Amino acid sequence: MKLGHPVFKSNEQKAHALLDRRDAERVPVRCRVSYSEQKGARIVTEEGTLKDLSKTGCKIFGPTTSSKGSCLTLILHLEDGQAPFRLNDVTVSSVGKDSFSVKFPKLSGEDRKRLLEIVRKNASLASLDDRRTAFRIV
Repeated sequence: MKLGHPVFKSNEQKAHALLDRRDAERVPVRCRVSYSEQKGARIVTEEGTLKDLSKTGCKIFGPTTSSKGSCLTLILHLEDGQAPFRLNDVTVSSVGKDSFSVKFPKLSGEDRKRLLEIVRKNASLASLDDRRTAFRIV
């Protein structure tokens, strides 16, 4: 057999890539979230619960009529003493039976700072009760 044969091909994926492909830490965050999507001439709005949050995206439990690649507007009702956090042009990255994940667009400096503060605060809280995820902020 030649070295190029599939039997001899090495798996060049890094070990951590087999566990998870995220490049940002997801931390447990529970808060209400509203999300809307334009469907033809109408706007469909739903409500759900934020499950976890990172600087690049989040997972939401709730009804969805969206499909992977759809564009949404999110309103996160974070418990940080500020007005709800609005994110436009959020992309649906995966859809499950009762949940979906989204990827955030490039954020402005102030929005990014606020989001990172929430992630860091919840990462610290999660480490106190062993719920800390196996990811790191990069």
